[in-house]
Amino acid sequence: FINPLVYGDYPRTMQSLVGNRLPKFTKEQSAMLKGSFDYLGLNYYTGNYAAHILSRSGNISSTTDNMVRLSTEIKGVPIGKPTGVSIFFVYPKGLHDLLIYTKERYNNPTIYITEN
Repeated sequence: FINPLVYGDYPRTMQSLVGNRLPKFTKEQSAMLKGSFDYLGLNYYTGNYAAHILSRSGNISSTTDNMVRLSTEIKGVPIGKPTGVSIFFVYPKGLHDLLIYTKERYNNPTIYITEN
């Protein structure tokens, strides 16, 4: 969701999946958005497994647009050590991977981990 702040527009895949429900930016708005941040504040709580689904079922919404099924376990094995909150698991590799992805995809922005 930071593509507009870095590149001035939403990713093409997002534009394709969301269609006309996604707001459009004028050229002026894109120019104002591009590079309009000093740092990224990152909140990371848990990791999830993701599996592609072939079609959306039910109502089309922001939770079905990504066409992904999320889970915290495969064949009964959780992604990480359980915490006191049933939906959160300790998965440090997820935070590491997210930081590397963000560095490479968004030109190495300054990142502060604001919640973990």
